[in-house]
Amino acid sequence: MGRNEKGQTLVELITVISILGMFAAIGTSAMTSARRDIALATGTAELRALFQRVRLTAITHDRNVAIRFRPAGALWSWTVYEDGDGDGVLNDDINKGVDFALAPPRIFQYPPVHVGVPSSTVVDPMNGQPLALRLPVRFGNSQLCSFSREGQATNGSVVLTDGDRATILRIDGQTARISVLRWDGKKWTTGD
Repeated sequence: MGRNEKGQTLVELITVISILGMFAAIGTSAMTSARRDIALATGTAELRALFQRVRLTAITHDRNVAIRFRPAGALWSWTVYEDGDGDGVLNDDINKGVDFALAPPRIFQYPPVHVGVPSSTVVDPMNGQPLALRLPVRFGNSQLCSFSREGQATNGSVVLTDGDRATILRIDGQTARISVLRWDGKKWTTGD
C-alpha cells in the first residue's frame, strides 16, 4: 500500500465514525423524546384513573370522598379521604382526623414528568394568562378534589409537565367529566 492509500483510509474511517456518531445522537434524542412522551401519557392516565376510581368509590360507598393533593418537596403527593361526619370532605376535618384517609399518601412520580407548569412561557388555555402564574393543582380555592355520593365533583384541574410539554386534566363539577389538554411545545390540542 502506498502512503496516500493509508491517508484516504484514515479519512474514510473518520468520516464513517462521524456519521455513526450523528446517527447515535439522533437515536438518543429520539429515545429520550419517546421516554418523555410515555412518562407524560402514563402520568396522565394514572391521574385520570384515580379521579374515576375515587368518583366510583363515592357513589358505591354513598359517601363524599376526596383527593387531597399536597406538595412533597419537589414532588407532589395525593391521598384519598372519606367524609367522616356527613358535611363533605374538608381540610379542617382532615386536619382534625374527622375525615379519614382510605390509604396512605402516594407520591406522584414519573420522571421527568411531575405535577407543575412548563418552564417555557405557555399561555393557560382556560384564561389566556401565563400558565406559570397559576398553581399546578387547583380545585376551587384549594387542592382538594371532592366527589359527592351522586358522582358530582369539584371543578378544577391538575397540570403535569416534563419541563417543555404539558397536559392539563380538567374536571367538570356537574358531570365529573375529565378532559385532557396537551401542550406539545407549540400549541394546545384536546384529547380525551
